[in-house]
Amino acid sequence: EDKRTLVRWIDLGAPVDKTFDPKNSQDRGSGWMFDDQRPTLTLTYPQPGANTELTRILIGMYDYGTGIDPASFTVTADFPIDGAKPGQNLAAQFKARSDGVHELRLATSIKSLQRGVLSVAVKDRQGNVTRIERTISVGSAK
Repeated sequence: EDKRTLVRWIDLGAPVDKTFDPKNSQDRGSGWMFDDQRPTLTLTYPQPGANTELTRILIGMYDYGTGIDPASFTVTADFPIDGAKPGQNLAAQFKARSDGVHELRLATSIKSLQRGVLSVAVKDRQGNVTRIERTISVGSAK
């Protein structure tokens, strides 16, 4: 059994984490238990490229390791949305639809936009960041 334990340890890359304290498992340290995976982030709607109308923004986010840091969630647009100026963070206006899914329903839909860029970013509690930058157009504007 001891030989099998050594073989498994070697197969895993012989991890040694001198910073992890099992008595304080919330502090993952900076070694073997370190969360080095970026969060999963999806901008479902609007689709890239041309859209017939912009009525909502739908975002999904999840992080398996340390979890999402909700304070880090940012959504900006380089065009005005519902009275918000270009570049203003819209994250506070999003409502949770389900676990990890957030939606902003526009009070005034956008029917024409030649070119716009939506930028979405989120961090996990370890500090890993995921960003999406999506270029869209709305209506018959090309």
